[in-house]
Amino acid sequence: MRMSKHVLIVDDQPGIRILLEEVIREEGHEVISVGTGAKALDQIKRQKPDLLLIDYKLPVLDGPAVLDRLKEQGLSIPTIMMSGLAEEAETFLQNYDFLICVLAKPFDILNVRKLVNQAVKQGSNQV
Repeated sequence: MRMSKHVLIVDDQPGIRILLEEVIREEGHEVISVGTGAKALDQIKRQKPDLLLIDYKLPVLDGPAVLDRLKEQGLSIPTIMMSGLAEEAETFLQNYDFLICVLAKPFDILNVRKLVNQAVKQGSNQV
């Protein structure tokens, strides 16, 4: 039996959050989703997720700013950055050792499933 993992989704577009929640829940994981970087940081304080899916472009506190805060706090959460500007977001891969990959929007649901499952498996191997 597969262990359920906690996945936090951060995207300001409700439709994307709902779609990702559904896909990730179907894989047997617990999902929480929020619409802002500030809410993501609050949620991480309450419960550190096993995986973070965060949008690059968020109002006020964007994806890289959230990752900077996590890095400052010494938190290393396996992260998938989602972006419609994948080339721009790729530059951040070298800045965060916990950033697994950049997922280009619009994304392929089968690819999302594969990435999430690989990421939670990698994360549990690091423990």
